Amino acid sequence: FFRELCLRNGELRYYKRNEFILREGEVGSFFGFIVSGVIKYTCINQTENKTYNVGFSFANEFISDYPNCLYDIKSELNIQAITPCRIYICSSELLLQEFEENKENQRIARIAAEQLFFQSYSRYLDLFRFTSEERYLQLLKKCPEILQMVPLKEIASYLKITPIHMSRIRHKQSFDSKE
Repeated sequence: FFRELCLRNGELRYYKRNEFILREGEVGSFFGFIVSGVIKYTCINQTENKTYNVGFSFANEFISDYPNCLYDIKSELNIQAITPCRIYICSSELLLQEFEENKENQRIARIAAEQLFFQSYSRYLDLFRFTSEERYLQLLKKCPEILQMVPLKEIASYLKITPIHMSRIRHKQSFDSKE
């Protein structure tokens, strides 16, 4: 549904490496489908004056500050291209019109919201129920090519560990795989 909506009605946009697609404090009234590239979602801890990576989206996935995009709420995060990206962008207004069109589209909207909640809730619980090494291994299992696409410091931030700790985990993994 979302993919077809973007491909049918979206505007193909190109983003350069490190280009911001949305900045914290802006209203991001759009959603999109990534044809190629990798984007990251970040937020800023004002007290530490530090930026944290809170997520990634890859080719054949979606991009949005959902549900803020539906309600014209200022974003609390940044969306930035890590690699050059091609993304079909659609207005949130179009999405809302589609949701209002019929019961099936309303069901799809509800399922999308439930999946997003489940994904976020699961990630939150993973911070407590798994070690940093286990989270690293889960990420590699989910996206084996991530090490070739995303800088290690971005992966470390996403895992809520330091780059030094990330190096230790990778060293241990390479040592364990040799045994």
